[in-house]
Amino acid sequence: MSGAAPQGGQVFDLAVGESIRFGVPGRATRRIALVGLREEPDRIRGVVRRPTAIVEVDGERAELVAGHYHLPTVVNGVKLACSVTRSIARALLVYQDIHALDRDARLRCWAPDAPLFGPCPLVYPVRQAWFASMTQLGNERTYVDAGELTLNDPARRHIYYHYGVDLGGYDKAVPVVAAVAGRVVRRAEEWAPDEPPDEKPRDDVVNVRDAAGWRYRYSHLDMIADNIRVGAEVRAGDPIGVLGKKGSSGGWSHLHFGIRGPQPSGRDGEIEAYPFIVEAYLHEHPGALLACARPHRVAGVGEGVELDAGLSLCDGGRITGYQWCFHDGSAAAGPVVRRTYDREGMYSERVTVTDDRGRSEVDFCVVQILPPDADPARTPPTLHLTYYPTQDLRPGQPIAFKARAFIRGPFAANKGGEEHWDFGDGATARTCSNDEFDERWHAYAAAGRYIVTVRRTGLNGVSATAQLRVDVGGG
Repeated sequence: MSGAAPQGGQVFDLAVGESIRFGVPGRATRRIALVGLREEPDRIRGVVRRPTAIVEVDGERAELVAGHYHLPTVVNGVKLACSVTRSIARALLVYQDIHALDRDARLRCWAPDAPLFGPCPLVYPVRQAWFASMTQLGNERTYVDAGELTLNDPARRHIYYHYGVDLGGYDKAVPVVAAVAGRVVRRAEEWAPDEPPDEKPRDDVVNVRDAAGWRYRYSHLDMIADNIRVGAEVRAGDPIGVLGKKGSSGGWSHLHFGIRGPQPSGRDGEIEAYPFIVEAYLHEHPGALLACARPHRVAGVGEGVELDAGLSLCDGGRITGYQWCFHDGSAAAGPVVRRTYDREGMYSERVTVTDDRGRSEVDFCVVQILPPDADPARTPPTLHLTYYPTQDLRPGQPIAFKARAFIRGPFAANKGGEEHWDFGDGATARTCSNDEFDERWHAYAAAGRYIVTVRRTGLNGVSATAQLRVDVGGG
């Protein structure tokens, strides 16, 4: 029923109706009970979009969303997070036992003022700005998988929930560094003698095991650094390689960063990494304001869609405003808004978050509106947009941008067309990324924040839009 992680708090697997006692140093022991689950599938795909554990801590009730960009919350003197629930874990058994969950939900617990990872936080594993591109996190239904590509074949429509942290970026450019010190136990197709191969050979993966026995995985690397040799010791911040799109990346360029370690079941399973990398980024950028309008939303034409920027956070300050700017030119205020869409497509909805120190940050909610009755002739394309470098930009500095359209659907009715670029300063460009990322370079003459928008429309008239923000400083 329970067990202790050597770092990162204490972890418990509970069935509904079970409880445990959790000792908080200097405070009374708390009774934590799992009293229920909420795992309703959506109508359009049968996907659990918001897996939720309902808990009580000495009678105080709270709802903990599992993954999906949610951070730990304090409930009656205990900091709590839920990493996975039974429906998510069972769905992944089609592939392998990712989570090693034998009960209904996994809870991780800390003292209210305790650091999440330990006395020394992780190092943020990619050298780029926060949310510089698309992301996918734990328990989020992936953008593209076999279930989306086989719309008319229910027998093959397995639901694949993501695990680990995917951080999108510009391939062949973004440095990837070690999040912790440890020993290299895998480099591409070579494993350490005490590290049994856990998958088919691939040339894009590095695994590092730390002193506590946790294993850190870096996948889809375009290049692995020369210092990475099986058996070698690496320090936190040492080079691992360069971000890429090799292996089972789905064709979009990103780092897959995952952590595995001992679970209460006695088996190794996935450890939710997002809280640890948030802590890592804030350690390196104290006082940062981090806007978050994620995860992506999926709905059908005419269905209500809730856009939520309430997971944004302000280190050392207070968020004072949320301003939404929608694809049709309309606007709204507040952390949560609802909209409906009367046409299929991939939309990008922008939110600007402000704090009590006069600062602002921007994020984008990707909204995928799918055709009625899974009509493949109306399947929208998707887009991935990246740029590099993303930090410390100066006026006149050349910046590289890449975009790629992903054409889905058995009839390929969304093929054709080209990407139309708006760099946010009056400059435009066109690309045609049929099978690969297409690149454009641009420099901004003046300091400021620029919103880059790329749009592509397929032969079926259905469009995809992607956006990113570029902050150019003075001097």
